[in-house]
Amino acid sequence: MTLDNGKKIVSLRLTGFIATVVYVLYIFLAYFPKAFRNIMTEKNLAILTVGVTVVYLLLLLRPLLLKYMYIFFSADERKITLRWYKTGLMAGESKSIEIPVERFAGFEVKEKYFGLHGYLTLFQQVQGRKAAYPPVSISALTRKQREEIETVLKNYKSVI
Repeated sequence: MTLDNGKKIVSLRLTGFIATVVYVLYIFLAYFPKAFRNIMTEKNLAILTVGVTVVYLLLLLRPLLLKYMYIFFSADERKITLRWYKTGLMAGESKSIEIPVERFAGFEVKEKYFGLHGYLTLFQQVQGRKAAYPPVSISALTRKQREEIETVLKNYKSVI
């Protein structure tokens, strides 16, 4: 089974780009040719600008606030692979986990902040002990994608 959330990440970046273009156009039209000054007062224009700026920043910072990551998950009869990278304003470095099936020692899914942030932790047997990889944010995955990953991982027999 292979799964990735590339389409969602592309749509988030496209939304950020479109929001930036719309915001720049708004600022240009509102303040340079003074098109809105005939329609509204200076105070109302300032209030509108604050509102538009807040909406713009929320759209732009949403992936960062919700800890969205690009996720690639693959599982077959030989190994389990999980790759990810941050998708905020500046993309982070790519990281990867590969666990041979015979060393897979389970997984754990945790949710924090009323379910806004979800984390997947994979475990591997190392020198007879159960070792945990750092938790990976799965907030950008849909509920169906999360359930698919959990179902696949439950089908693997834990060595510990």
